[in-house]
Amino acid sequence: MNPIENKPVFSHVRRDEWVLRGFGKPLSHMKEFERKGLFSISEIRKSKGCKVLCLADLASLIAELGYQNHQYNLLFRGQDDDYKDKNGKTKAYPSIFRTPKNHFTKNIAKNRFEAIDKAIGALSKAREQLGLHSVLKNYREYYMALIQHYELFKTPMLDLTQSLLVAASFALQKNRTGYLYVFGMPHPHGSISHFIDDSLVLVKLQNVCPPEALRPHFQEGYLVGRLPSTKTKEAGDNIARRLIGKYFLDNTNRTFWKDGFKKIPRNVLYPTNDKFLLKLKTILNKTLDNKILP
Repeated sequence: MNPIENKPVFSHVRRDEWVLRGFGKPLSHMKEFERKGLFSISEIRKSKGCKVLCLADLASLIAELGYQNHQYNLLFRGQDDDYKDKNGKTKAYPSIFRTPKNHFTKNIAKNRFEAIDKAIGALSKAREQLGLHSVLKNYREYYMALIQHYELFKTPMLDLTQSLLVAASFALQKNRTGYLYVFGMPHPHGSISHFIDDSLVLVKLQNVCPPEALRPHFQEGYLVGRLPSTKTKEAGDNIARRLIGKYFLDNTNRTFWKDGFKKIPRNVLYPTNDKFLLKLKTILNKTLDNKILP
């Protein structure tokens, strides 16, 4: 996946800066400042994340972000923490490349990609039983989208959403603080959009998942991945290279969900009566070696 070019983008950034006093000498400590304006992607990734205390304020900030960056399609991701690389920059790799202590080896890659290939083959053979879309049947990303969004296997694609409310609910699902990422993506031109110049693929789950697949529709989900995908971990797999906004959501004082806004409960984001998920697990358990899915 190609990064957004080095030209700055409009964003909101929270960072530490030296406070100057008389004669231009810095104080012994740094002060936290909120800034908005043009920043490089690197600066945004290194920042602490613009602090937001309520969803209404977040919506206003995102409205400004979208207006100033109209060339991008804004997609969101909510997380309970801000994971960074050794240089202190936010990273956002798909699950297939994540390992404890970042110890990703060729053997791990081989096993994970073999599992993905087997699962895609099994779903492809059972597509009529699953009622899958015949027009999209020849695209690997179609089957991978189902596998990834239902978290059946680790894949080289990352979950995003077009819903600010969904992303904020994920960010604050477990704790009273969390992070909301905003990614600048190309505007989609189909159910599965291939962007050769950007080296990425974008999948709109609402268009590729059957109506009975509740979770993707409730979460208003998208998937993004590197194009073409390879079985090695590359810099292009880091979706944070397209991060144009980072927000620190603070519900410590329980003021975030007010003005009529309510957090989406976990049982809505992950509906327990999702019959399509049961179909997927049944087919994969019958086809793959051993019953690896609960």
